[in-house]
Amino acid sequence: MQHLGVLGEAKLVLFRREGRLRLNYANPVPLREIYERWVSPPASSAAETDLHLKRYAESKHKVDPIMNEPEFRHIKIETETPIAAPPERVFAALTTEYDAWWPHRYKPDSRVSIDTQPGGYYYEHFSNGGGAVTGTVVYIDAPRKLSGTGPSSLLRGFDSYSSHTIEDDGNGGSILKRTMEIWGSVSPELEQMFREGTKQMMDEALVGYLEKGITYTSGAGR
Repeated sequence: MQHLGVLGEAKLVLFRREGRLRLNYANPVPLREIYERWVSPPASSAAETDLHLKRYAESKHKVDPIMNEPEFRHIKIETETPIAAPPERVFAALTTEYDAWWPHRYKPDSRVSIDTQPGGYYYEHFSNGGGAVTGTVVYIDAPRKLSGTGPSSLLRGFDSYSSHTIEDDGNGGSILKRTMEIWGSVSPELEQMFREGTKQMMDEALVGYLEKGITYTSGAGR
């Protein structure tokens, strides 16, 4: 418990209480910051290429069978992201400015939007007039909380729920707490994809947009 307390003070571990249980989650945001400061700059691009090749060669023969196995799982992804912007700006980015930074799209030239009311849809609008509904707003309380749910549309076989809670950090910035739950036919590879996608969405796309003005069209999502 002492070790967990130290990790909690460093924000490397997040604590959540559910009834009498205390659940501990690794927080990928500061871990990513440590990596970018101490590991990424001196890393060799040649070594990185070789590592990707090694992982591909070792894993390809077993990925396809696993993805096809019917397997019900429930996973939960928790993150806390410090953002140098007030809660009102963060909430606007999550709702009315969604299209400016959101990186995960069916087609790179599409637009995304949110109907900001309970029961409203998360839309993706294709340039040819088509589109997709990717979720439903189930709770909205500006500028503090936004939650949504919906069946998988890109990959079949699971449902998901996500909740964004925005807290004032007392210094003019915000702490964005995000919880994502996925249940259904979720393979380990699919879980890894969602965890990596969450880090990209929070650490790169959203923070880059709010702190540096980087938009989807200027390179954050492409």
